[in-house]
Amino acid sequence: MKKSNVIGIDLAKDVLQVCKVSKHGELTTNKAVSPSKLKELLATSTPSIVAMEGSGSCHYWGRLALSFGHEVRVINPKKVKAFLQGQKTDANDALAIAMAATQFGVRFSGVKSEDQQTLQTLETSRKFLDRELTALNNHIRAYLYEYGITMRRGRKSLRETIVLVLDGIGTRLPPCLKHTLRILWERYQLTLAQVNEANKAKAALVKQVEPCKRLLALESVGEVCAAMLYANIGDGKEFKNGREASACIGLTPKQHSSGGKTNMMGINKKGGNKELRAALYQRALSVISRLPAEPKTVKRAWLIELVKRVGVKRACIALANKTVRTAWALLATGESYKPILISQ
Repeated sequence: MKKSNVIGIDLAKDVLQVCKVSKHGELTTNKAVSPSKLKELLATSTPSIVAMEGSGSCHYWGRLALSFGHEVRVINPKKVKAFLQGQKTDANDALAIAMAATQFGVRFSGVKSEDQQTLQTLETSRKFLDRELTALNNHIRAYLYEYGITMRRGRKSLRETIVLVLDGIGTRLPPCLKHTLRILWERYQLTLAQVNEANKAKAALVKQVEPCKRLLALESVGEVCAAMLYANIGDGKEFKNGREASACIGLTPKQHSSGGKTNMMGINKKGGNKELRAALYQRALSVISRLPAEPKTVKRAWLIELVKRVGVKRACIALANKTVRTAWALLATGESYKPILISQ
């Protein structure tokens, strides 16, 4: 018997399906409601388990439910699929969510704070603009290549070639196509300026958020990694220890064990947060490439010996793993990072 009621919510934009199961295991209601009605329901219900899939707006509704004293459980949609009975309908989805929320062994995601979600939104917006910039760059180069106009890699070469073509010095591009090329080039310049503005906005917010400022003290953490670490780890309460946080990101070895025999393999490159893992690896590579001959801290001395023993790439993964564990400790305890000197 459960100790509290369960409210399973199938999220949508206009109509949300709400399934209520009593603590005695009885289905009391399963109906569609509007967003305003759901707010009233959360405000008037006794403290319950509010479950929903990890999808759009789940963190908004999760924060709202927490403000009314409910326990929020955000579930991976793949985990909910196993409890779906019958055809896929909103009512069956909501019931499956409620069932999954009370099962043993199911892992739940934490609800992101507004600062975490803001940093995550700024990062996704920056990536969107960056992808658009890359697409425009490739399109303009292909546009000119069709007429035998080639250029070196890089923005400087692109800019110089465009100036020559639009000024009429080059004659290989038909004159009727220069107007379209000018439109594409103006769009490229506008997108480039917008990418720079997005980077500045994110960097300014990182410097204002107190946990991010503490993360910036780590040797292998810059503004990008600090924002992504805080967005993924939060206050650290979602994980029992630093290893769990590192495993969530995908920086711990895979395990394949049977019959009491344990086999440890490389990291799982398909799972976890690929963007954060790549950013941490690049920062670790930057730190290792600038290691001094005579280190002053215990961490740098450990890195030097590790590089000699396992090589640069494995040392980068080890440093990224240690960075995540240290970041979890800083976020969970609220302490500041203090490197240990060798003389100590």
